[in-house]
This record gives sequence, structure tokens and C-alpha cells, in this order.
Amino acid sequence: MSVSAIRKERERTAREELILLHGRRLLLRDGYQNLNLDELARAIEYSKGTIYLHFATKEDLTLGIATRALRERANLFQRAALFKGSTRERIRAIGFSCCEFAVSHRDYFHVEMMLKSVSFWEKASTERRQAHGLEAGRCFHSISGIVEDAIRSGDLPSHVTRPAEVVFSLIATTMGSHIAAIQPELQLLCGIQDPITPVRRNQDIVCDGWGWKPLSGDWNYAATDARIRAEIFPDAQWLNNS
Repeated sequence: MSVSAIRKERERTAREELILLHGRRLLLRDGYQNLNLDELARAIEYSKGTIYLHFATKEDLTLGIATRALRERANLFQRAALFKGSTRERIRAIGFSCCEFAVSHRDYFHVEMMLKSVSFWEKASTERRQAHGLEAGRCFHSISGIVEDAIRSGDLPSHVTRPAEVVFSLIATTMGSHIAAIQPELQLLCGIQDPITPVRRNQDIVCDGWGWKPLSGDWNYAATDARIRAEIFPDAQWLNNS
């Protein structure tokens, strides 16, 4: 590649980063339906046509923002998966990273949640869908690898033969708990003061339900949490409250 081509690619990448940065800000402020590409063009000081050189549709842009969020989550998952401990402790580290993402990347988390209820996938390009799928796959495989290790080691009982079912139950419970725990009416009705605590508790319930050893009543997971924080997420402050 020539020097000129390298420079142009670098400029293109920087321009796309700028679009995603301001697009995320407007998406969080106005929501998907009211995301205005004319306003975005003014914010980045480029033409609206320049935006379309990078993102074919508004859905493409929105999915690009969501993919950035998912990449951040996948990076946290991969860090957590390397935690040294039993498979139950390693999956707890994954759960920890879910909460760390929701707290430390609150804006990304809200972008992800916003798009769960919007039907726009068929309008996004194949390229953007594939990029999003790649990051989703990284998240899935970080969890699935630990589940498979648990089955092989006997930490999960012998009747558990489909790792994907365990992965699905953990993802569904975690995402559902995050969404429910930040709803003001549910916080009031259920007496939830710290939205992270019920998320982690529900993760434990799911793992115990699968018979994943050591069960939460048989192990000092407070000590495990302290190790996770010290070794993987030393700056996580929310653990003090959960």
C-alpha cells in the first residue's frame, strides 16, 4: 500500500471514529427514532453525504454504535475468562465483568438496551451485521469455553450436555436482571437500592440451579470477588456496595 493510500485510510478511520462518537451522543440524547443525521453532519463539520460514505443507512450507523459497545463488553469478557480459579469462579468473573460494563460504560450499556426493542436489523448492511455478530461471538465463546471446561471437569453435573443452554440461561438472566433493576417502579416495589446486587444474586441462582460446583452456599465467594477485583478490575468501586 502506498503512503498516500495509508494516509487516506488513516483519515477515513479517524472520520468514522468521529461520526460514531457524535452519533452515540445524539443517540443517547434523542433516541433511535429521533436520531437526526443533518444535526450529526453539522456536529462533525462534514456533509451528510460523507456520513453515507461510511454508513449506508441510519440503521447502519446505529448498529455501528452498538457494535462498539459490544466490542467493549467482549474485551472485558476475555479478560475475565483468564481469571485463575475453578470454573465457577471464572464464570463469576464473567458476571463481574457484566456489571463492570454496566457501571463503567453506562452510555454504551444504554445504547445496547435501547436497540433490543427496535426492529431495524433488515435495514442494516450485511457488513455491519457481520461485524456485530463477530463481537457477539467473542462474548458467547468466552462464556461457552468456561461452561465446556466445567462439564469436562465435573463441576457441572453429567446430565448437562449442551453448553449453549447454560450460556443462554446466564445471558438471559443477566440481561433481564440489568433491565429490570434499573426500572424506577420496580426499584420502588422491590426495595432495590443497588441495581447491581440483584443482578449478581440472580447469576448465582442460575449457576446453583444448574448444580455448578462449588455452590454459592459451599464457598466463600467474597474472597473470590476480592481476587477478581485485585487481579482483573482493580478500579471497580461498585463492588464495595454489593
